[in-house]
Amino acid sequence: MWFEEFTNKHDIVQYRFYEKYKDPLTDKWKRVSVVMNKNGKQSQKEAQKRLNERIEVKLNDKTPSTLKTLTFHQACDEWFEHYKTVSGSKQSSITSIASRVKLAKKHIAADVLANKINVNILNDLVKSVDEDGISHKYIKDTIRLVRHVMKYLQKKYKIKDISFIDDVDLPKQAKTRDEIKAKRENYLEMDQVKEVTNRLNEVAKQKVSEHIKRTYLISAYIMEFQALNGMRIGELLAIQPQDIDFDNKTLTIDGTIQWIRDKEGHIGIKDTTKTEASYRTISLTNRSCEILKKVILENKKSLKWGDDYIERGFVFTNFKGSPLSIPCINRLIQSACSDIGIDKHVTTHTMRHTHISLLSQLGVSLKAIMQRVGHTDHKTTLQIYSHVTEQMDKDMMSKLEAVNS
Repeated sequence: MWFEEFTNKHDIVQYRFYEKYKDPLTDKWKRVSVVMNKNGKQSQKEAQKRLNERIEVKLNDKTPSTLKTLTFHQACDEWFEHYKTVSGSKQSSITSIASRVKLAKKHIAADVLANKINVNILNDLVKSVDEDGISHKYIKDTIRLVRHVMKYLQKKYKIKDISFIDDVDLPKQAKTRDEIKAKRENYLEMDQVKEVTNRLNEVAKQKVSEHIKRTYLISAYIMEFQALNGMRIGELLAIQPQDIDFDNKTLTIDGTIQWIRDKEGHIGIKDTTKTEASYRTISLTNRSCEILKKVILENKKSLKWGDDYIERGFVFTNFKGSPLSIPCINRLIQSACSDIGIDKHVTTHTMRHTHISLLSQLGVSLKAIMQRVGHTDHKTTLQIYSHVTEQMDKDMMSKLEAVNS
């Protein structure tokens, strides 16, 4: 032990005592210090005691030096780079996770250390995000992301306890009766689909602009094709001519649209399907084949006569040759529904449910429906399937009662 005499900012003489120790992780000599007001034997003895205590703390601290300065923001970035390397996730998943990383970092201060994250910080995050009107599912997904980050740190840097994440107060929202009913009845009858597509075609004829006329026309084809085949809208927009086998009347579903730009700056690229079960080949009706042929013909017309059309290899496209915008399709469908008096919130996803409903009414098995629409979880399919079959049972009883009257 040695000391240095110095005068502090208040012009008082003090003594800084030092002691050396060897860091077992680096084999380098380091030192600790304490400040005492006196330099007598008693003060030297107390200084030695405090120095020994500090050395003991240093030697027992197993925290890697990098973790001592690693902020939560840096930890998120480090985990995300690791995730992109080892997860094998498709671009849509990576894009979705990137947005949750951004959200978590937005609501936790940039200088908060990763090993200082606790339940209070995460509860403040949840409260702040909830006040911003973010959906409860998205909040839960964000906390799940934080859990992944902390598990990564636990494995790499040997953080001992991250169980506090289980104590985070996640928001719950009870669904109203109307919301439950609307979800169960989120489909149309095929005659309603026909009415809506007829309305879209009527409006198309009234438009002067060829661009707008085409948008209404393609939206009508999309709505009918989806109702006849039950594919996700992203899968439908990713259809390419080579996916279609007109001779055998089949369609291979092997991708979905991601709304990012390609190397030429065009919006929309084809990515892999949502899940392995989503990769499938389905049979097509004559009407489905007819729709595909008509849309392909429209594309050829646009390529020949349109100044803006670029052949990018997609079937259901806008006037520039890129996949038609989902919000645009939904807006036109909802407007057409309102025009003809259908009082429901109808989207492209409603058409997927419409197909499931149609197959249920035809008596197709639950397993066959799941395979056709690419479902891995039976819950969604069963929810629609059960509601339709319940309605069929009621219709059956009404017909039986009519027989006896």
